[in-house]
Amino acid sequence: MERNIYDLLNEVETDLTEYEEITLSSQEKARYKQRISAEVRSMEKGNRKENGKKNRNGKVWKTAAGMAAACVLMVGVAGMANPVLAKNLFSDVFRKLIENSQGEKYEKEDTEKYTKIGENAVAIQEEVDQRQEAESYVTTAENNGVTISVSDVYCDGYVLYYTASLTTDNEALNQADGILPRQKVGTEQVKLNGTEMAGFCGGTFNKAEDGSFVAVKQIDLMTTADNNEKEVDLSLDENDTLVVDYTLSDLEGNLWDSWDDQGEYEATGIVEGEWHLRFPVTVDKSGNETININKEENGILIKNAVKTKAGLVLEIELPDFTNIDPYNDPDMAIKDSQGNCLQWLSQKWDHHEDKTAACQIMVLYDGQKDLSFEVTNKNVDDSIIADIAFQIP
Repeated sequence: MERNIYDLLNEVETDLTEYEEITLSSQEKARYKQRISAEVRSMEKGNRKENGKKNRNGKVWKTAAGMAAACVLMVGVAGMANPVLAKNLFSDVFRKLIENSQGEKYEKEDTEKYTKIGENAVAIQEEVDQRQEAESYVTTAENNGVTISVSDVYCDGYVLYYTASLTTDNEALNQADGILPRQKVGTEQVKLNGTEMAGFCGGTFNKAEDGSFVAVKQIDLMTTADNNEKEVDLSLDENDTLVVDYTLSDLEGNLWDSWDDQGEYEATGIVEGEWHLRFPVTVDKSGNETININKEENGILIKNAVKTKAGLVLEIELPDFTNIDPYNDPDMAIKDSQGNCLQWLSQKWDHHEDKTAACQIMVLYDGQKDLSFEVTNKNVDDSIIADIAFQIP
């Protein structure tokens, strides 16, 4: 079976006696990750056609020569031959998430998101260790032969991501491609600082090559509301702590390429029980930067942008579009200089009585300078209502 770049990196032999042991801070790790990932992505674009080939699972990997080149590149960019640094560029769970995305329908989008969030995420143990009340947190829960653990967290004040892994000795579950709550409603819940949240997106636990199951979960902090749709004011400041209570119950293993008589995914097995995790997340706004834009076209005004470590948030004022679109619902996209849409992460809308609106739109951001905000009349004739070019320094 083809081996991936992480396996090859871990096999590199280096005489550690020749190098001084160096301890890196979270900020230093993030800088190395950003520089190295940018170089690897650049190399992949140039070599994809020449070096790509498929393994039996249809996943695309580089040839050994390409992997070796990437290995050399990583060591060179970091400025030191330190295999420990190479192995810890991404956490184990983010590495598995990236590997799982290869060959899938949304491979490009998922790989970009996992890479960017993974570059800036913090290990949950770091979060717990810096707090005196560590005994009140639970980062691993075990019940009925199933163990679920939280691994990494990321929060910039707009979105909160955390990764989780699942392992089990249940033979039926281990036959599955993925694991979900048995009932799709009410068996996966999240509380922030004690309030049950409505804007929670629970990802599937998908099987990794080593037999474990991994998932990434997202909590939208731009439109925070409880289960009664009542808005929750978190008033997040730099270095504030959010306490996440994550509860999951009654698990079902599923096969993604097989269906039962009702058209549902075929189940391999069910494990009843409850798993509860409780962990802290620091609101990290240290990379947030506000840029004034103030550009307008056809009544559409881009006021400003906030650049975070992984995203870009545009603050926009919109007119009443009903004179050209009876639904007042045009299509909107943020594009790079090549016309590619940046990946949508989150949004917040404030609709006014006069049918105008104010909104915040968050997209995944990787340092692009020249961007545009495109508004299209999708419900009538697909005509361009506005195409506002702007720059992010």
